Parts: sequence; C-alpha cells; structure tokens
Amino acid sequence: MNNINPIISKMEKTDIDELINMQLSNNTTILSKTSILIDFDSNNAIYFVARIDNKIIGYIAANLLYDHIDILGVLVTHEYIRNGIASTLLSMVLDYAKTININDILLEVRITNIAAQKLYEKYGFEKINVRKNYYPNNLEDAIIYKLSI
Repeated sequence: MNNINPIISKMEKTDIDELINMQLSNNTTILSKTSILIDFDSNNAIYFVARIDNKIIGYIAANLLYDHIDILGVLVTHEYIRNGIASTLLSMVLDYAKTININDILLEVRITNIAAQKLYEKYGFEKINVRKNYYPNNLEDAIIYKLSI
C-alpha cells in the first residue's frame, strides 16, 4: 500500500460527467447518468468522491431510504486500488449515517467480488441473504449485506 492521500468531498452535480467518464475508463457502469441525476433531484443522494490532482479517482454512492442507507456502489480506478481509498470512502458514509442517526446500512455485492466482500466484512457487515440472478448483464447472484451501527 502506497502513501496516497486523496481529497475526499461530497460529490456535486458538476462532478457527474467526470464520474461517468471514470466508470467508462474502468470498463464498468455501476450507475447511469440518469440514475445519478434522479438521486440528486430527490435530495436523498449520499455521494462522496476521492480526488488526486483534482481528478476523481474513486467514489461511493448511496441513498437515504427512510430508515436506512442503501450503498449503490463503490469504485476506485485501477491504478489506485489497494491504497485504502475504498475504505476511506466507506468510512465517510458510516460517519455520515451516525450524524443523521441512521443505524442500518444495506448493500448488494456480486458473489464473485471477494475483495469487496472482505472490505465490507472488515467493517462488520453481515451477509443476510442472496438475490439470485440479480445482475442483468450476466445473471450473477448478489449477496445482501447489512450493518447495524
């Protein structure tokens, strides 16, 4: 692990295009531009970005849904993986949940994404269920994780 110190901030609407381009350059599409805009317009969006040299190199996206937070996705660019950035972003959401008195955080993760599962389990998330054929691109199962803080 290198000594990387990104600047973490709340994402702004003006960051959406850069976030979409970051996904494309990492050969993934976790969130569409339309879904992000809907999130921001609903005022339930909890998005944090990590920047180095004013360039987004990672993000975490979540929504406040009544009595819990639903994490939609976490992505760090390939060149910065395994530098603690995903952990830092996850910590930001957990800290935010505490400030607004939300106790439960939920998320889904691909059954084959062992690295993400290890990250979530390190923070105390527990497997609560499996959603069969959840991901439309390959019908991969998703593990549902829950953390009560």
